[in-house]
Amino acid sequence: MRTREEWNAWYAKVNPWGTAGSIDDEVRVEALVRRLRHAKFRLGLDLGCGEGRLTHVLAQFCDRIIGYDISDTAVQRARVQFPHIEFGTGDLLEVVKRPEILASPFDFVASAETLYYFQTDAEREEAVSGLARLGLPGCLFFVSVIVNSTSRYRRYFSHDEIVALLSRHFVVIDAFACLAQDTFGLRAARALCPTRESRRRLTAAWTALTAPQDCKHAGYFALKRSQVASDAH
Repeated sequence: MRTREEWNAWYAKVNPWGTAGSIDDEVRVEALVRRLRHAKFRLGLDLGCGEGRLTHVLAQFCDRIIGYDISDTAVQRARVQFPHIEFGTGDLLEVVKRPEILASPFDFVASAETLYYFQTDAEREEAVSGLARLGLPGCLFFVSVIVNSTSRYRRYFSHDEIVALLSRHFVVIDAFACLAQDTFGLRAARALCPTRESRRRLTAAWTALTAPQDCKHAGYFALKRSQVASDAH
């Protein structure tokens, strides 16, 4: 899926991924929230916000946050569910070039589970270089992707590939597992858990012990290279 029409068709169904309320989704969000728990940002940006659930979570760390998604259907649903948050429509490659976005003093920018929808190396390079032009000098960037997986419709990264791509424009300051692989060992251990909460805790603990290169979903915090270089001097 790449066009607005394709994404609107996908979002014709509420929660098309089937992840809302799932243990896996809760663990992914918790991994990020745990790292941001002492953070406070003035202006955040969430690119590829979908129906706005992660934007809503990130809003607790931002005085103001704006979410963008290519799907008009998803954005309309996000506005209904989270009326206190500002949402807009637009493809990431186009949004990052808008003068008002380039001029905005973002100090936090997130792009979760979006980059692997860009199929070509040129598009991926354009997306990451566009991200790197956003925000204040000290802006914190968060990117998450699926690693070590395959799909007909998405071109996933390996851990080394995403780190190499980000490193051309950022200094990656943290890489962490957002969700462990659904291995036989994890499934067997979860089968022994008597409650949903115990399964969630097990999945979170298993994820915390997993290296990012070995997990399913990985998260990365980064700073723009220009800021790190200026700080060094």
